[in-house]
Amino acid sequence: MFFLFLHFSLFLLFSLLYWFRFRSEVTGPKGNILQEIQTASTQWKSKPHLILLLAFVLFLTLPLTIGFQFYLRSDANVLVVIVWIIWAYNWSKYSFFRE
Repeated sequence: MFFLFLHFSLFLLFSLLYWFRFRSEVTGPKGNILQEIQTASTQWKSKPHLILLLAFVLFLTLPLTIGFQFYLRSDANVLVVIVWIIWAYNWSKYSFFRE
């Protein structure tokens, strides 16, 4: 339960840190978070973009953490991994490879 709490609190910390501290420093499109993530993937060396990418990676791994917290010792952990692969693929596809 500690790892789930740590994961969720880090996700909230990085998300709120980007939203309230670094969002005004970012150049490029504002208002659409998917376009901001796509821009951050190309310019990942700057601090605001790195914070956004860390928050996005924590968002992508959140279902995996929640699933393993409750289903680690059962056969349902295979379903957790399958659902996580679908979750991460869809979010990555629509975030990084938009036209």
